Amino acid sequence: MARAAPGRRFVGLDRAFEMLPRARRRAARAGVVLPLLRADALALPFRAASFDGAAGHSVLYLLPDAARALAELRRVLRPGGRLALLEPRATRGDLLAAGRDGLRFGASMALWRVMSGLHGRYAEAALERLLAEAGFVEVSARPVLRGFGVVATGAAPPAG
Repeated sequence: MARAAPGRRFVGLDRAFEMLPRARRRAARAGVVLPLLRADALALPFRAASFDGAAGHSVLYLLPDAARALAELRRVLRPGGRLALLEPRATRGDLLAAGRDGLRFGASMALWRVMSGLHGRYAEAALERLLAEAGFVEVSARPVLRGFGVVATGAAPPAG
């Protein structure tokens, strides 16, 4: 994201302390300035309406209260701020097609499918409903990654 939007500032967070040094090393290798915080998605340590956007990869399915996390994300977004999430999809993906896209990709999708089976997966309509219930507008969700993932987007309502 930092390479795609030069001049923008980004903040990364993870609840697991062990993940932060890994993220610091990756950011440094990529030449990206990225402040990293240990924080809980269920109680974000930011003021209301303090971000233009938020993104998450494989976050909701691991949380004990996805609705509360979405409400927190909605709280910290400015009016019109955008949200994008990538989560495991409830419907089974095409493993053969994923394997044809490369061994690493195919193996990643197979492992993601196994892990999400332990924690949870999302159908497009269910993820759209969760975002709408958290107060997001312009909500949509669509399958990606050969059907293994679902990308959901939404916006904080405009002011007024």
